Amino acid sequence: METISTFTGLNTSTDLTLHNFFTPDAMPNSDAQINRTPYSKEELEHFKKLLIKQREETVDEMDQLKESLEDLKARAADEASAQAHHPGDIGTEENEEETLYLLVERNQDKLEEIEAALQRIELGTYGVCEDTGTKIQKERLEAIPYTRYSVEARKTDDAASRQ
Repeated sequence: METISTFTGLNTSTDLTLHNFFTPDAMPNSDAQINRTPYSKEELEHFKKLLIKQREETVDEMDQLKESLEDLKARAADEASAQAHHPGDIGTEENEEETLYLLVERNQDKLEEIEAALQRIELGTYGVCEDTGTKIQKERLEAIPYTRYSVEARKTDDAASRQ
C-alpha cells in the first residue's frame, strides 16, 4: 500500500515521530463501502419526500395525542374535585391514559426510525438490509420507508422468535 510519511521533531532521531497517511490512491474503494444504496438519486429523493411527509404526520399525531392526554388529566382533576368516582370510571380513565402514553411512545420510536432512515439516505446506505446486506424491496420501502430490514430478514427473525 502506498503511504506518505511525515516526520516531526528537530535534533535527534529519537525525537522524530512517524505519521503514516494513506494517499487517496492507496485507500480502499471507500465509495463502494459508503454509497452502497441500490437506488438511484431520483428514487432516493422520492423516498426522502415520503419520509419527510411521514415525519410531519407523526409529529402532528404526537401533538394531538399529547393534547388528548392533557385534556384527560384536566378532566380527571375537575371530576376528582367535584365528586367521588365509581371504580369502573377510574379504571377506564387510567386505561385511556395508558393507551395514549403507549401511542406517544410508539410515535416517538417511529420518529427515531424516520430520522435514522433520512440519515441512511445521506450516508448512501438506504435500502440495504442491516441484517442480510441485501437490497430491501422497493415495494416494502413504499409501504414502510423507514424500515431497516428486508422481508426475508423479518421472516427469519419471526421464525427464530417462535422457537
